[in-house]
Amino acid sequence: MERDREFGRRIAVGSIVAALFLLVAHVALSFLGVLVFAVFLYYAVRPIYRALDRFNVPRRPRAILALVLFGVPFLVLITYTIAIIVIETQALLEAYNVQDQFLDEVITDIDVTGLDLDEIRRIVTDLSSQASLGVVVLSLGGTVSLVSGAVVQLIIMVTLVYYMLIDGPRFVSWALETYDESGVMRAYARAVDPELSMTLFGNIVNVFVTAIVGVVTFYTYNFFAPAAVDVPFPALIGALTGIGSLIPVVGIKLVYVPVIVLLAANAWAAGDLSLLVPVGALAAVSAVLVDFIPDFFIRAHISGKQTHTGMLLVSYIVGPLVFGFYGLFLAPILLILVINAVYILLPYVLTGQPSGVRQARLTEYRDGRPEVSSVEGTEAPGAERTEAEPAVSSEGPSDHR
Repeated sequence: MERDREFGRRIAVGSIVAALFLLVAHVALSFLGVLVFAVFLYYAVRPIYRALDRFNVPRRPRAILALVLFGVPFLVLITYTIAIIVIETQALLEAYNVQDQFLDEVITDIDVTGLDLDEIRRIVTDLSSQASLGVVVLSLGGTVSLVSGAVVQLIIMVTLVYYMLIDGPRFVSWALETYDESGVMRAYARAVDPELSMTLFGNIVNVFVTAIVGVVTFYTYNFFAPAAVDVPFPALIGALTGIGSLIPVVGIKLVYVPVIVLLAANAWAAGDLSLLVPVGALAAVSAVLVDFIPDFFIRAHISGKQTHTGMLLVSYIVGPLVFGFYGLFLAPILLILVINAVYILLPYVLTGQPSGVRQARLTEYRDGRPEVSSVEGTEAPGAERTEAEPAVSSEGPSDHR
């Protein structure tokens, strides 16, 4: 009888906990884009935060410095880049008489803050077509409301990143020590954390670095080149080179090589072969600055090691189509979580053994045959580490610095 009462009390308490968790999940879904981008910004800022530890700076000043030196400027740069891309995309679509509905859908997809685009359009229209004081006041009020909403979400994002930097490792360590008796979740966290860091900070930053280099290169070229061989929509082309960098080796070439061919064709059609000189210079500079350096140097140092490149590429493509702009960050996160769950958590679920169970990785298969010894717990030469003993990253969740 006493056991039944205790079980009933546990059910009641569990129901309260479940209701609270559901409420928190509902709130989190309302700010899903902000939360996803906060996770990305955390992994982007964390190397700066960790580097400042060499100067014996306390945790809180370190987090503030990391956000001020890198986080906020990075947000401003992304916002400016998106604005330029939208403007040039609109000009491109208008040049080819593409319907505005398509542009509206694109802008809606990349709208991270969830602003009311119809309200923005109405405010701009009223300000440009009406001169009455009442209309101006109402329009300015709407503008203030929209801007304040964006500022609030920016504050939420920066605050989340700040506390993830100073308290995130302690919270994860506390949760693992308290609830992870088997140790399997610790192995999972140690595998996921460095891969998320390298994938989000590496591949995404590589996209933005390549895009910025491309935009600067094409704008600089247009400043010196004759008008007949100008790069059309340089900001858009530069952004596309960044997106193309997600495809190793050939992705960037799929963007700038057709542009070079088009410019060479324009020079040939103009009948002035001297125009081929700046076009050739652009080809050489693009091959070195836009293509070779980012793809072979930056990617080699900061890209993920365990996640399959093809699956990661598919996630980058599918993510924005399914979730909108923030899907560019959410889909790789989900991919890494799922892959490591299959490697680490699923064997534990199937066998009930937290250690000694090894899930073979795709890279260990050659010609359809696994290069793994038949003896349990052993590996063939050259095989990767077991998930029971994951490598401890210097940026792992157990770091208390």
